[in-house]
Amino acid sequence: MNRTTNIITLFIVLIFLGSCAVGTHPNERIIIGTWRPVKVEKVVDSSAIEAAASMQSTAQGKKQGDSRSVAGGAASRTEAELDRLVQLEQRATMEIFPDKTAIKNFPGKPLHATWKMKGKGKKIIARNTENKMTFVIQILEIDKERIVVLEKAPVGDIRITYERQFDTN
Repeated sequence: MNRTTNIITLFIVLIFLGSCAVGTHPNERIIIGTWRPVKVEKVVDSSAIEAAASMQSTAQGKKQGDSRSVAGGAASRTEAELDRLVQLEQRATMEIFPDKTAIKNFPGKPLHATWKMKGKGKKIIARNTENKMTFVIQILEIDKERIVVLEKAPVGDIRITYERQFDTN
C-alpha cells in the first residue's frame, strides 16, 4: 500500500513538473534561418536625437565656449550616423541558428552574437560575442516568410523588414 502511494505521488509530481516546464516560444522556430533586409527605415525619435546632440554639444561646448553652433552640428552628425547605419543595415543579411547564435553579415565585418527570446516571443536580446554589447530587437510582425523588427541604436531606432532567404541548391 505504501509503495503504491509513493508511485502515485511520484507520478503526480512528474506531471506537475512537466506542466510547469518552460518551453520555447513558436517564434523561436520561425526566426531560425537566413534573412535578407528588403526595407530599412529610420524611426523618427526626436528625443533620442536631441539627447545625443545635447550630450555632444555639452562636451564640445565646454571646449569651444559656444554651445549654440555646436548643438546644430551635433544633431546633424547624429542624423548622419543614423543614415550610415541605415545604409549598412540595407546590405547586411542575418543568419540565425538553432544553437542561439547569430551572424549579421555587415559588409567587410560580420557581427557574431548570441540571442535569447523574451517578452512572450516579441523581443530578442542579442549580445555581441566580441565586445559583449547588448542589443534589443523588438519584433513588430512575424510569419514564416517575413519579419519586421525595431532595432534600438544609440543614434536612433530603425525599422527593418526582412524576408526569408531560401537556399537555391
